[in-house]
Amino acid sequence: MSGFQDVRDVMDITGPVEGLPRPPPAKKQKTVEKRPDGITRELFALLGENPPPVAIVENKFKEKPRWMGKANPWVWKGFQNPARGDDLVLHHWERKSDSPGDVVYKFSKFNVKVDVPEYTNGEYEVLKNDDWTKDETDYLFALCREYDLRFPIIWDRYEWPDKKRSQEDLKARYYLVCRVLMELRTPMGQMTPEEISTFNLMNFDKEREVMRKAMAERQFNKTEEEFKEEEMLLAELKRIVGNQERMFEERRDLFQRLNFPPTTGSIAPYTGSQGLTHLRDLMLSSSDKNKKRKSIALGQANGAGGNSAETAQPTPTSANSIDRSAIGGGGAGGSGPGNTKERESKEVKRRKLSKEEEAMYGVSNHDKLASGVKLRSGMVASNVKGATATKVANALAQMGIGNLTMPTAKTVQKYEQLQSSVGVLLDTRKLVDKMEQEARVLKAQLELREN
Repeated sequence: MSGFQDVRDVMDITGPVEGLPRPPPAKKQKTVEKRPDGITRELFALLGENPPPVAIVENKFKEKPRWMGKANPWVWKGFQNPARGDDLVLHHWERKSDSPGDVVYKFSKFNVKVDVPEYTNGEYEVLKNDDWTKDETDYLFALCREYDLRFPIIWDRYEWPDKKRSQEDLKARYYLVCRVLMELRTPMGQMTPEEISTFNLMNFDKEREVMRKAMAERQFNKTEEEFKEEEMLLAELKRIVGNQERMFEERRDLFQRLNFPPTTGSIAPYTGSQGLTHLRDLMLSSSDKNKKRKSIALGQANGAGGNSAETAQPTPTSANSIDRSAIGGGGAGGSGPGNTKERESKEVKRRKLSKEEEAMYGVSNHDKLASGVKLRSGMVASNVKGATATKVANALAQMGIGNLTMPTAKTVQKYEQLQSSVGVLLDTRKLVDKMEQEARVLKAQLELREN
């Protein structure tokens, strides 16, 4: 049978009830904390329910590792290195495994050989050199193949009767032969970008290498006094350059102050071609307004001056008006049929320039010009298109011909003709290389049939 308190809970009635005894409060359960290691029982009892302010850590040794399985045994096993030419069997310790015994030695992948090219007797006809015989060239390439292009070792082992070669001589001969063979087998027009990069890397400059080594040797043989003197000279040069830059900056600032006052507005609207055209129109309109103002001010000064205006020298405008009025026979304004005749008679007749004079003064005629201000160097017409344009640009760069700076009309014309000529030469060279390659293939086929 449910009690009275259960009924109150079901009815959701809260609050004390008079006349009824209150239930006793629930007892708090004491939580017994485990005493940590390294502290005595009496000291832990003094702490009470409050935790200790300092963590107590006891130094212990590292626990013994738990192995998950049994140890894998090691065996004394023989192996052969594929990098060796003989059948030498070597032995080493190896973990015991269920793999077959004919596994390839894993360190054989590090046996990398340098690709040293080989040439035939027919190709050597192109590689002939007065200072190098074929036997000596074969000996050099054999050493390069044996010692993997380590030229200090090759130079140390190089022994040829009646010939004493330097390390730079060996490098120059080797890389020259490689470049000629590469260009002979694959023409420049048919090379891939990777082959072109390799071809350019083989360009060995012997004189520059000799100069570099000589400079390094002189630097190595310098004494301490020479180093100190060099540091002092560098510090002095740095000071002189700093003073010169500061002087140039002050002079530039002075020139700016003398030429024009500093501007406070932005020049962004006048940076393009349209902005420059707009600026020119503004300057022209402002100059016209200034002329009108000056003429009005001059007329007022002449009217107010009286006799002083008669003694003053007449301006060109007033002189023209007097002559026109005198010839036309009109009134004070000088208007009428006489003024029109005088104006027609005063016109300057334009003379047509000859071709020599046009070339002398730089006069050129155009059918149609785009609006705006443009530089002549930006209007150079390219007569070659596509991939040939890139090759033409590279060829001009190799010849030391860059972009035109402030050219004349004749220079632009010659530059366009040069572009067209280089494009024709490149196309012709590509066609010649193709025909030579076909001729070599046909010649090789004929030799195979004869053999």
